[in-house]
Amino acid sequence: MDLKQLSYFSAVVEEGSISAAARRLHISQPPLSAQIRLLEGELGCLLFERGARHIRLTEAGQLLYERSRALLALADSTRRELRDYQEGTQGTLRLGVVSSVSGSMLQQWIVTFHKKHPGVRYEIAEANTYQLQDQLISGRIELAVIRTPFSENGLKYRYLPAEPMLAAGLPSCFQSFPEETISLEQLSCFPLLIYRRWETVLSDLFSHAHITPRILCNSEDARTTLLLAQGGLGIGIVPQSARSLDHDAALVFKTIQSRELTSRIALAWNPSAHLSATAEGFIEHISSFF
Repeated sequence: MDLKQLSYFSAVVEEGSISAAARRLHISQPPLSAQIRLLEGELGCLLFERGARHIRLTEAGQLLYERSRALLALADSTRRELRDYQEGTQGTLRLGVVSSVSGSMLQQWIVTFHKKHPGVRYEIAEANTYQLQDQLISGRIELAVIRTPFSENGLKYRYLPAEPMLAAGLPSCFQSFPEETISLEQLSCFPLLIYRRWETVLSDLFSHAHITPRILCNSEDARTTLLLAQGGLGIGIVPQSARSLDHDAALVFKTIQSRELTSRIALAWNPSAHLSATAEGFIEHISSFF
């Protein structure tokens, strides 16, 4: 079993058929089919259930596909790391970010870093915190900008200062609440739009205050929360730095009156993987803003 066989196997899985995978790989079908049979023979198990038009993974095939993705990502990461080693603070920075920091904050970080290091290229993956932690572990990205709360999961972190959580809504929603802050009791008057992973924290805070909130929508993305708030669906609860995603300035933001309701941005990386000079430089660069 070698990396070429694994890349062929992964292509078949992702394309759903030998013929489609062969077109993607720019090879003919017979040698691709032969490679899959050799792989099954070497492993001693069937990887696919063949149908008339499509093939379906067996349980063994699913396990191999999951391992293949990680191994191929690690091989690609290793090639990049070796290039970085030769080039110094150049090469490609494979960076993952959560949506709540993918607006003007990320723009400022990358633009100013690029002025210092014009030889660096960027591959940016946007996903939620848990998905980015998984990508760090598998080696698909080198560095991630994520947000609490989360389980540390064996990774290393550098935390930025805590920021408050904000209530975001249309101006008409807050006509009865002119202050710049808003209490949990006042928030309970509105349908709320929240991050799914904040549900437990918010429920505990409301419960301790003997208040029953109206959770209208859970989502995984700050942009979704703000878009729904812009549509007048309810009041979104987002971190302070997410307000930069309100590009049309349609919303009013109020700080929620709760010391416990804060969030921190964290820079995360895998201590078991090589951290390139570029990634180390980017960590120090972001830290300089705080």
